[in-house]
Amino acid sequence: MSSGDSDPLVAQRIADGALPGARVEPLLVSENATFRVRGGPRPAVLRVHRPGYQDDAAIESELAWIAALRRDAAVPVVEPLSGVLVDGPTGRRAVLFAELPGGPVPDEALDAAHFAALGEIAGAFHDHAESWSRPAGFARFRWDLDETIGAASRWGSWREGLGVGEAHRRALAPAAERAAQRIETFGRTADRFGLIHGDLRAANLIARPDGGGFTVIDFDDSGFGWHLFEFAAAASFVETDPRLPEWAAAWTAAYRHRRDLPDAHAALLPDFVLLRRLQLLGWLGTHGHALEADPGFADGTVEVASRYLAGRLL
Repeated sequence: MSSGDSDPLVAQRIADGALPGARVEPLLVSENATFRVRGGPRPAVLRVHRPGYQDDAAIESELAWIAALRRDAAVPVVEPLSGVLVDGPTGRRAVLFAELPGGPVPDEALDAAHFAALGEIAGAFHDHAESWSRPAGFARFRWDLDETIGAASRWGSWREGLGVGEAHRRALAPAAERAAQRIETFGRTADRFGLIHGDLRAANLIARPDGGGFTVIDFDDSGFGWHLFEFAAAASFVETDPRLPEWAAAWTAAYRHRRDLPDAHAALLPDFVLLRRLQLLGWLGTHGHALEADPGFADGTVEVASRYLAGRLL
């Protein structure tokens, strides 16, 4: 991509092709770049995919699950306004979504009620995924051990994460090995592993103006993984908060309103929190531009690992 093809330029070309005369305003750069779109028939958000993360089949599969959830499930989810849009000069892919009034829940506002909502939503999503007949050609990647913290880490190796030095690696390795062993032993049967949102945290909940709950956004990381990973995603970036045990209890109780969650399964929640924290450490190593980039994250991860190994994480 040439130096003139910045994300805003690509976004504007795509918006012009989909909605002639529309203009884009930068919103957020994280895994992808997102833009508000104005001048069309309704307020919209354009997600411009970073190259190489998702192919057309994966994006269309994401949209197929969203459409099925909108049709079949009681949980409100974001509304796509397009299929895969393509920028001719660069080949960049994008999708247009309806913009929702309000904004995401900030980390500093989190409480047990938010985790209860996330647990209820996770249960509803897993119920739907288990019974849904996926269309032919459905293709989403897996969030397995290798793809989260192993040799094929999709977001980057935690060993090369933001601010990670040799002392961090020595401190984190025993926790990483223990969690990986326990999760591998846990297995991948259908009662614990399936299609998940993959980033089901409060930052991806938009409070509805009528006070009637939340609308879920950002299915870009949806794929096949462990159901308990959804709690670990809910705890992203707040794993050191002393309220984490309370939040885990709220999430678990709400999830059990929807689905069975045996105590033997719930006992692995700390392992998945550690897994996700290491995954995020690797992500920050390759996404230094992200709002969450914090040089102290590696030290915080050592704190999480120490509490995990001592049995005091949850």
